[in-house]
Amino acid sequence: MATKQPTTPPKISVRIWEPLVKQFDTAIRESCLRRDAYLDAVLKVEMPRLDADVSLPNSPAAHAYIAARLDTLDRKLVSFTLKPELVAQLNAICERKRIVRDAFFNRLYMLLAARIGVIDRLMFAGEDDWRTEVWSEHRNDGPFFQNCFHPLRGEIDPLWAIRTGLEDALDGLAEVPNPNGEGMMLVDRNALHGGIRPPAMVYTVPWSAQFKDVDLTGFNCYLADWEVPGTPEQVAAAKSLDDILAL
Repeated sequence: MATKQPTTPPKISVRIWEPLVKQFDTAIRESCLRRDAYLDAVLKVEMPRLDADVSLPNSPAAHAYIAARLDTLDRKLVSFTLKPELVAQLNAICERKRIVRDAFFNRLYMLLAARIGVIDRLMFAGEDDWRTEVWSEHRNDGPFFQNCFHPLRGEIDPLWAIRTGLEDALDGLAEVPNPNGEGMMLVDRNALHGGIRPPAMVYTVPWSAQFKDVDLTGFNCYLADWEVPGTPEQVAAAKSLDDILAL
């Protein structure tokens, strides 16, 4: 009787912006980490949060626009060996929410590898007082305490500080019925455009031209239709802004 050979976990291939590949791999090496094992642990934490952050699916127009903007960047093919269940979970979320999978990985690479000043500009409009708030209000919380005092039993939650800083700044939210019929969800009401979008969280703060030499629009996991050039919503938003400025 033939012995069943153990199966190797499948590889997943994505295209990552070239400067990020070098920066991320250098950080992983200097931290003495195994890249794929570390990403496995990070994805286990981040998959439910990606699903929760992107509470509304992208429209087909937003999905196509993000993919097109990502294609303007020089990217390198990178392959990972990850747990099949994590890959299946990610693929299901990306399909259900119309998230460009490579956009997610590029955003995650940026958030994990970028210097703190870059995080300030991308996530907090250039302000740095969020770090003081997190330190003063949350230094005894969860991974902050655990990782300081038990380094070999540290909790892998690398975006915890960013997420906590964003949660502390949330304002102007409303509860609306979930489109899938499952209870209520929190959204950010945009008075200017008369629409709603997910609250500004790790995967929904819009990125575009925060840096003069590169357009990071292709790193978005969600864009509202009024942020997509050429859509009726964007044309209407531009008209409403013109009307306001004409007053």
